[in-house]
Amino acid sequence: MSAGENAMKLDQPVHSKAFHKLLIRCFAEQRRPTEEEVDLMASKIWQESHGSVTGQQWWDVMRGSDAHRQMINAALMALGSYDRKAA
Repeated sequence: MSAGENAMKLDQPVHSKAFHKLLIRCFAEQRRPTEEEVDLMASKIWQESHGSVTGQQWWDVMRGSDAHRQMINAALMALGSYDRKAA
């Protein structure tokens, strides 16, 4: 598979199957998710929780805000890469 086939695109919605593929890939390759992969997962979590209620898109959430940090941490936890000491 080429790097392009492996890369997940920010403009594509992350569905449950994509989440599982990402999780399996990280475990199989014994690596942490990239920043882009974490952001994609945070986007999915945001959309399924707050975004669907408020209509606010993930890219409209201010980086560094409490909401942004919470979604990034939730994504890291979902992907098994959360480091409590670093948070």
